[in-house]
Amino acid sequence: MDNNSKLFSIILMVLLGLSALLSLLFMFDVVSEGLLIMWCYILIAIAGITAIVFPIIAMAQNPKGAKNALIGVGVLILICAIGYFMSGTEVHTNVEGDVLADAATSKKSEAGLIAFYILGAVAIGSIIFAEVNKMFK
Repeated sequence: MDNNSKLFSIILMVLLGLSALLSLLFMFDVVSEGLLIMWCYILIAIAGITAIVFPIIAMAQNPKGAKNALIGVGVLILICAIGYFMSGTEVHTNVEGDVLADAATSKKSEAGLIAFYILGAVAIGSIIFAEVNKMFK
């Protein structure tokens, strides 16, 4: 086990131990739920920072892999842009006339749905293509 793996294992065990201790203290009514919620926010922040920093480090160490990853991100951004430009700006109201979604909200939600449909169709199409391609080989 190299030094980084050992360090990460120690950090993981410390965070896990603190979480278990706080859970037990909460169960026996020693700490309030506010402290437990704050601990959850801290853990989420650690996870978020880790999820952002380590891929950047990996991309810096492997530029060829970074190029492929950035191409994938670019295609995803292109699909989202296509969905945004295809979406409409209808204002949605209920029976009483209350606005449920204004034009901006409607455009964003419809753009997300269109992008989801495009990505779903691409996924299903690639699965079918892979299976048909396998049959002919």
